[in-house]
Amino acid sequence: MSSSKDPTLKSFHELSFKLIKLADRGTLISDYLRDISKTVLEFSKADQISIIINDIRNYYRFIFNDDGDWTVTPAQKFGEAPDFVNSAVSETIVEHLERTVFFKKVEDSPSITDGFGLNISDTSKPLKLLLSYENRSSAYMLNITTDFLSLLILPIRIGSDVLGTISLKWKKEHVVNNYETELYQYLFDIIGFARSHRQAKFHLGERIKELTTIFQITRLGAEKNNSLDDVLIGAADIIPPGFLRPEFACCKIIYRNKTFKSRNYKLPKHVMKEDITVNGKISGYVEVGYTKELSSLDKGPFLNEERPLLKTIAGELGLIAERKLFEDERERLQQQLLHADRLVTVGQLTAGVAHELNEPLGGILGFAQLIKKYGEINESVEKDIDKIIKASMHAREIIRKLMLFSRQKPPEKTLFNINERINDGLYLLESRLKKSGILLKKNLSEDLPLIKIDPSQLHQVLVNLVVNAIQAMPEGGELTISTEKHINAISLTVKDTGVGMTKDQIDKIFIPFYTTKGINEGTGLGLPVVLGIVQSHGGTILVESRPGQGAAFIVKFPLADDPVENGGEEKDEQEKKK
Repeated sequence: MSSSKDPTLKSFHELSFKLIKLADRGTLISDYLRDISKTVLEFSKADQISIIINDIRNYYRFIFNDDGDWTVTPAQKFGEAPDFVNSAVSETIVEHLERTVFFKKVEDSPSITDGFGLNISDTSKPLKLLLSYENRSSAYMLNITTDFLSLLILPIRIGSDVLGTISLKWKKEHVVNNYETELYQYLFDIIGFARSHRQAKFHLGERIKELTTIFQITRLGAEKNNSLDDVLIGAADIIPPGFLRPEFACCKIIYRNKTFKSRNYKLPKHVMKEDITVNGKISGYVEVGYTKELSSLDKGPFLNEERPLLKTIAGELGLIAERKLFEDERERLQQQLLHADRLVTVGQLTAGVAHELNEPLGGILGFAQLIKKYGEINESVEKDIDKIIKASMHAREIIRKLMLFSRQKPPEKTLFNINERINDGLYLLESRLKKSGILLKKNLSEDLPLIKIDPSQLHQVLVNLVVNAIQAMPEGGELTISTEKHINAISLTVKDTGVGMTKDQIDKIFIPFYTTKGINEGTGLGLPVVLGIVQSHGGTILVESRPGQGAAFIVKFPLADDPVENGGEEKDEQEKKK
């Protein structure tokens, strides 16, 4: 029989096409079931439709009334076979019948359908059923207590598998003949296949969203101009659209005490988070949350697949962080290499220039001093000669520092007490400190072991650091010189309360000819010379400073490895005197 000649068949065909189109949208299961409930209810003229369907581990009951009321509740016992002898008080007889259809327990009944469903036209009359339980059959005469007079309970099937049930309920008597029952069963089987298709499409869409999210984060991390902070800021906005309900999703990333939030971030109701591991250590976490209360329907509020997704995202962020740290370290090492190459070049250049300038400069200075001794010169000429001598002396000092910087003179190391050399050096600078309004404090540790170092070069280190501190305190201040014994070293700290330095300035102060001072106030060689001396003695120098908070230069010299060198000679002398 063709559908064009059979209005009933035609209308069922049209309804089946509508249901397939609804499934083709790939929406959430709750939205999908609400749409088909409304459509089937309008078609059947029923007063209520009840759909019970499984969602992986749980069953849910969807009820849609003709007035548009829509409710969803867990069907907690639906996965258990019904037992009319020991029925639960909280469960209605209709719910028992729905489970009976789901488990195919009806063997014989005047109301049984070909698909083992139930078509009950008058619930006011007792229902006769032959049910199978535990390999035995039992006959029941049931009195159905319900507000509905007619019921049609059919399974939702895919082949021989039953996914759930659909119940149509009429308050007034509504007779559904066998032909229509078959068509309804056919329709509900289509819903089963459509749901399977919808699930496949839905999960495919979710996988595409997840892959897109990971790809976008990876691409963001691959851009060379992006810092790690830029990546984390961008990732916080990229992540929420990759989850089930992006309209309610937000993201927060914590990395090394820094917080990065998505632009729509609000305090979430549901949260899922995963640790970010960098070089084997937990350095933070990425958190995804929903800002709205959501039920566990739709495998939620988070999909089972979304936990591995978040773990993958956290892993990718950890790899990006590792790569950015590696790139930063490589850049730092590259700068150090360039710095070292620059120092070698400058050293070679200064050695040659210093030798070339020393001879003519000595002639200028000598002749200027002879002219001054000649006598019978007017006062203005004498002042000019003094300027020539002063300029020549300044130039000779620069050349001396250049020679020292280029290490043309090897250090002459000897054992001595560092505190004595500090006191000798400060004696020559005390008058300048007083004139500059600077209070000197000395915190020199007693009983320091002897160290092996070039005394004149240590004097040069001290003078350069103190002069540098004086120039950093043009309005006066406080200068603290301290020494301290460590396990394998002795430290000398020169601390001032001057103008301080920025991090960028600290990174450059040991570059030759770089200076923060004004014109004619510095050559930019003092600190590079200090660094060269300290390194030639196997020591280290650390700078601590902030703008407006002064600066501290901490120089560490290693103790002598030989116990005889490290104060041993002095002890031997004491033993001889005894």
